[in-house]
Amino acid sequence: MIRIAAILIVCSLVAGCASDPLSGVPRLSETDVTDSDIQAALRSDADIVDDAGVTPEAQPTGFFGRLFGAGDGASQPAVAEAAADVDATIVESENADATAEVPPPASEPAPRRGLLGFLSRAAQAAQADDGTQLAAAPPQTQSDAAPAVEIARARGPKPDAPDYRIVPMGTALPYGVLARVCDVPDRQLGTRVERYPESRSVYALYDSQPGNTAPHTFYVTGFDDGCARQFTAALALFGSPETHEQLRYGLPSKVQPYSSTDAAYETLKSRVCRVGKGKPCGSSMSQLARTTAFVSVYETFGSNPEWKTILLHDGEVVETDIRSN
Repeated sequence: MIRIAAILIVCSLVAGCASDPLSGVPRLSETDVTDSDIQAALRSDADIVDDAGVTPEAQPTGFFGRLFGAGDGASQPAVAEAAADVDATIVESENADATAEVPPPASEPAPRRGLLGFLSRAAQAAQADDGTQLAAAPPQTQSDAAPAVEIARARGPKPDAPDYRIVPMGTALPYGVLARVCDVPDRQLGTRVERYPESRSVYALYDSQPGNTAPHTFYVTGFDDGCARQFTAALALFGSPETHEQLRYGLPSKVQPYSSTDAAYETLKSRVCRVGKGKPCGSSMSQLARTTAFVSVYETFGSNPEWKTILLHDGEVVETDIRSN
């Protein structure tokens, strides 16, 4: 009995699987449906969707949102929130890098002063008015910052030289003292009484009181620093190297010992003329005499037991001394 029941159950299941479940549903091909009926059905379905309030799901934005946007519905809100946080961090990092790359504004240089500063500002103003591109003013140099006379004094004598001292115009000096007077034109020194050499003169002798036989101020010009040399004398004269050699070499050294100017001349003569001590300069005398001179300074106008000698060469005072008979 049980066997028969089992066979009946299996047969009923097989019969159910073999039957057509849609046999009772009419086929679309067997039904007469017009185009107007299809369009009406579509509009009816669209109205149903609108009434149900179905809205399309918001798509996640950002790099991680697009990367994880295909996930399941349950994990999408958490993924979207994490992606938004990461995107915000990236944006903040980019903004910080952009801010760090911007260099701080350069501070404006301090305005220049003096004549060049004024000319530079005037040029900039003219450029702003007419739009013309002008070249910038050159940087300030030593010649702009200091007067020419200061630069000339820098080429003057050394601190231990006999003519290093500078005195104001009109200063009375003791006999035998040599000093410089600067920033004074030659016409204010007095009367020019002698030049050396006579042709193509290098040095000039000025007498502040011509005709006065008492000690007074004399000046000599022709030095590289542009300053006149001042001394006090009753009489002053230029002397050439030829005259010096005639007097020096014509007298025995025992009668007239060598002075400091004699020794300095021997050194100078050896360098220019290429001869030994006590020997005349010879054929190079014209070259030596062109810029070499002696100045004899006498304290009184008549007989003088002593006198001062100044040796000049190439725009400088080489040596001075005081001699006596």
